[in-house]
Amino acid sequence: MLYAFIAGTIIAVICGIISFFVIIRRLSFASHALGHISLTGASGAVLLNLSAMTGQLAINLVAGLLMGAFGDKIKKNDIAIGIVLTFFLGLGTYFLFLYQSGYSGSVMSILVGDILTVSLEQIYILVGLAIFTIALLTVIARPLFISSIDPVFAESKKVSNKILSMLLFICIAITVSMACQVVGILLVFSLLIGPAAIATQWVDGFYKPIVLSTLISVLTVWSGIVAAYYIDVPISFFITTIICILYLVSVIKNKFQ
Repeated sequence: MLYAFIAGTIIAVICGIISFFVIIRRLSFASHALGHISLTGASGAVLLNLSAMTGQLAINLVAGLLMGAFGDKIKKNDIAIGIVLTFFLGLGTYFLFLYQSGYSGSVMSILVGDILTVSLEQIYILVGLAIFTIALLTVIARPLFISSIDPVFAESKKVSNKILSMLLFICIAITVSMACQVVGILLVFSLLIGPAAIATQWVDGFYKPIVLSTLISVLTVWSGIVAAYYIDVPISFFITTIICILYLVSVIKNKFQ
């Protein structure tokens, strides 16, 4: 239980921060695609007797760099992303078909997450990934924000939008791989979008939405871990339910304000 809280907190903090940039850069669909592409990496890694997270991280970094490099084209061609996504999903299901031993348990763990069984070694890995991601975000956060709200001004200051996009997608790829340990591949989208989508309904600016998004993410994951510990239901169910309720409350509040 302690390891679950530590791992959950690390992942929630990263998701809360990265969620803000996913929202302002309008990368919802691309991030959603990365979550599902993780299936191929995870199932391929399991087939090779490697950890699922190793495969997720490897394939997400490759896909993320490609999306970042061709970001402008991707935004104008969601159909292309959909086709690539379905290919990776098909490849992932083929890997799962080849994998016979322990099939059911491994599939469920990959699809819906299983943070209650996290090990100390996995926590060390999460800490390392979190430190790297936060360090990279610290460097690119300000120019990334400026290029998102005023790309013309950013270009006049010689800010390379393509390089920023590639670096951001590296952060997103790592975050997706981490978040899959909590909510699984199917619902990773909830932690990548939900916290910031809620936070931006309440506060504006740069720092305030990030802080509130991170707080929402952490409290949601904590609540989900506690609920999943006492009730034999996947943690992803509780997390997505809480995020959905908070978002609906936020939208209703703004509508009648």
